[in-house]
Amino acid sequence: MTPTRVLQFNDCASVARSMVAAAARAGVTWDYLPPSRVRPLGPVTGGLIRRKAAYAPYWARRVRAVSRAEVVHVHYGTSARLLADPGVPKRPYVLTLHGSDIRRQWKDPGYHDEIQRAVDGAAHVFYANNDTADNARAARPDAEFLPALVDAATLPAWAPDGDEPTVLFVSRWDEDKGVDRQLELAAALSRSIRPKARLLGVDWGPGAEEARRAGVTLLPRMTQTQFHGLMARSHLAIGQATDNFATSEFEALCMGLPMAALGHRIGRPDDGSVPPVMQGSVDDVVSQVLDTLDDAPAAARRLGSSAWALPRYDAASYIPMLESRYRIVAESAAGTC
Repeated sequence: MTPTRVLQFNDCASVARSMVAAAARAGVTWDYLPPSRVRPLGPVTGGLIRRKAAYAPYWARRVRAVSRAEVVHVHYGTSARLLADPGVPKRPYVLTLHGSDIRRQWKDPGYHDEIQRAVDGAAHVFYANNDTADNARAARPDAEFLPALVDAATLPAWAPDGDEPTVLFVSRWDEDKGVDRQLELAAALSRSIRPKARLLGVDWGPGAEEARRAGVTLLPRMTQTQFHGLMARSHLAIGQATDNFATSEFEALCMGLPMAALGHRIGRPDDGSVPPVMQGSVDDVVSQVLDTLDDAPAAARRLGSSAWALPRYDAASYIPMLESRYRIVAESAAGTC
C-alpha cells in the first residue's frame, strides 16, 4: 500500500521531528516544516511593504510544502490558521494540541475562538498531555491521546560520569513547570547535597535567576543533542513540579535515568499508568535523592524507568497508528470511505 503523503507542519519540543525520523527508519517518508521555516520566530518591524517582504518566503515555503501533501499534521493550535492564507492549497489536516494551546489559550477570550476554529476544522484531533484531557474532549469529544513522543533511537546511553554526582533539573523555570515549588526544592537540595553532588539546570525561563540564587548552577541554553549528552552524564534527573511531565522528562526516562519530582503524577488517559519516579513532599524528595546518590544504577534498576517509558513514548511505536489515521483522513477527503 502506498504511504500517504504527509506534511508535519510546525513543531513543539521536537515531537514532529522525532515522528519524521522514526517514520523514516520504518521506510515511510514524511515532509517536515519546522517552526523556523513556518513563520518568523521574532517580531517583524517596519512598514507594510517591508513586513510583506519578510513574510513572503515563509508563505512560499508553506504553499510548496502543502501542495505536495495529501494530509497536513499541524502541531499547536495557533498554527492551523496559516493553512488558510490566500494561495495555500486546501488540504485536510490533523491537529495536535500540545499543551498551552488547549490548557490556557483555549480558556483565554483573546485566543478561544482561534483555537476552537482550529479544532473544529481538523479532520482528527490529538492532545499530548495527561492534564489536558478534559479540555481537549470538551473542545472536541473525539479527541485522541497522542503523547509527547521522543526519538529514542537517537538518545545516548545513560552513563553517569565523574567523581562528583550530578543532579539535573531537566525543565525550564516557568509557571507551566511548577517553578515556585521547583525553587523551594532547589533551595532544599542545595542545602542538603552539597558538596556531595552538583546541582545543575539550564538558564531558561523567568525563574532562572531565582534558581541561581537558590543554589543551582545554571548552564547556557544548548542544542538538543548537547542537552541529551548532559542528561546522559547526570546521575539523577529532577522532573517538573506538576501533575504532568513533558518531553524532557520522557527523554530522561527513556534513557533510564532515575528521576525525582515533587507531588504526584496523574495517570495516562489510555492505560492509567504513571511514571515510575521518586515523588512526594520536599522532604520526601530530598531524602530519596540523597539515598539515590549513593548508588544511582541501583535506583535505576529498582525504578525501571526505561522499561516503562520506551513502549509508551518512543515515536517508533506509534508510526503504524499514525499511518492508519492519515490514510483514513486522506481517503475520506477523496470521498472513498
